[in-house]
Amino acid sequence: MFLRAMLDKRVVETTQNDGAGGKPQFFTLVGTPEAFRMLGWEVIVMCNDDVACGGGLPVVFSSNLDIKEITAENLHLCEALMSGFAKALAASGTVLITGETAVMRHSITAFCDRSNPAQLIVNWAGTCLGLMRTDRPPNGSTIRPGMAVVGLGEDGYRCNGGTALTNLLLQTWGPRIEDVLASQEAMEFANQLVIPSRSYARMLSYLTGWQNNGIPGDPVARIHGMAHITGGGVWNKFRELLPVGVGANLHNMLNPPEVLLRAQELSYRLGGEKVITDKQCYGTFHGGCGALLVVDPQDADLVCWEASNFGHRATVVGETTESIGNEVVIQSRFLRGKLLSSLHE
Repeated sequence: MFLRAMLDKRVVETTQNDGAGGKPQFFTLVGTPEAFRMLGWEVIVMCNDDVACGGGLPVVFSSNLDIKEITAENLHLCEALMSGFAKALAASGTVLITGETAVMRHSITAFCDRSNPAQLIVNWAGTCLGLMRTDRPPNGSTIRPGMAVVGLGEDGYRCNGGTALTNLLLQTWGPRIEDVLASQEAMEFANQLVIPSRSYARMLSYLTGWQNNGIPGDPVARIHGMAHITGGGVWNKFRELLPVGVGANLHNMLNPPEVLLRAQELSYRLGGEKVITDKQCYGTFHGGCGALLVVDPQDADLVCWEASNFGHRATVVGETTESIGNEVVIQSRFLRGKLLSSLHE
């Protein structure tokens, strides 16, 4: 498929490289096969969704998995991890063509490392090789005031912000890992931290006209820009998509996932500088939307309907506006519920 598609003069290669950040540490903390079967999604989502949000089609994948050690006691977790990764690749429509799995006993660790041979401790990164069209305007370049912004809902915390969540967990129930493991409340929160990130890549590639054989077709909907809300959150990832003179009013954001609301509540328990503000929830984290799409108003309902067909939550969260400073305004859905601006603290 890949070689045949490359013969089309409208198609070029594109690549995205990323990793699962600190999120694998929470899978180590939870330590169950059920959790590890979902871990593969994290590295796939971070790479494939970057390709798709740029207007491309994810095709092949390369993995770089570093493991502290493989033992008789953690072998069942390794098996769960790899079997889950295979299923995630199949569901994502991408093929693993190469990669490396390295055992690095003296290099890999985690905040919850107890030197226990039953633990599985990993770092994970990958690369997605995809196809990109040359006959379409660059992502975001045709955005104008008055267009609809569609948000795609996320159930977990989407890899970014792991350091803040690790600190929060240790400051609330630690610092001894034994105390964290002994706390039912702490482990309930930890289980929320391993909810797998959602991949929108297959849906986005379909909406932008990619056929399963890698040949570009007519778009299903008129999408002018797509932002994958990862590091930097809405304030950076979405705002940098907007052309000069265009801002946005996001007054109907999706409700945040329970894990982020819980994290903010715990931070207020700690108080002081440890408080996670509403603005940080849309910057350090994704705020509830794993991706934001700018679409023609006439196609907004169609995009939401197609998203539901792929099993995603989607709604019109606002519209683009005329703005000299590219101001993005958000009506917060977090604890304070205030109106937030990218131009003001």
